[in-house]
Amino acid sequence: MSLINQALRKAQQQRTPSRPATAADHASASHPNYTGNFNKSGLLIGLVAGIALLIGLVAGLTIVVLRKDPAPVAQQAATLPAPAKQIAPATPVIQPLAAPTPAPTQPLEQDSPSVLNDLRIARVAAEAKAAADATSAKQVEAAKQLAATKAAAKPSQDIIQWLGKSKISGVRLSTSGNKVILNNNAYLVGETVNVGLGLKVLIIQEKRILFIDPNGKKYLKQL
Repeated sequence: MSLINQALRKAQQQRTPSRPATAADHASASHPNYTGNFNKSGLLIGLVAGIALLIGLVAGLTIVVLRKDPAPVAQQAATLPAPAKQIAPATPVIQPLAAPTPAPTQPLEQDSPSVLNDLRIARVAAEAKAAADATSAKQVEAAKQLAATKAAAKPSQDIIQWLGKSKISGVRLSTSGNKVILNNNAYLVGETVNVGLGLKVLIIQEKRILFIDPNGKKYLKQL
């Protein structure tokens, strides 16, 4: 409404400019009906002009608004970040491994003194080991045969007869070592009483003496 009032006032001012009073003005003042008609026609014209001006302003604002609306959309489109390009994964390149270069080999001098010496030492060591293995095997076999022979041996009749004829005079027991007096001779444990028969004292007790021969056979003689 304020815009319409301003437009009306402006149109009225343009229609009625200020000027000095003339005879016609005085005449018009003397005729009030004529002035009133003139004011009504001017007011009507000013009203029409104000409405036209208002329509023009509304149309202008509408055009400006319609022109300005697409601008933010364009600006938004311009400010939007461009879609990131999809980077295809790089295909790994498999390179074949280079074959290791063999180290150059030097020809072996067969006739060099160091080589001959090493071969001789190795041969001697091999022969010594073979001989030791053979000796060990022989010793084991001999021990087995001896054990079998002793096991198969029977008590010697000569030893039995000799012990039957022998005489034990006494026994002495002590912490320093037991002794037996056999055929008027004193013997400790482990001593040989008959070299030819290989008979030894094994155990000395108060009432009996135990002997052993080379075959491991044991003989008992009581007091």
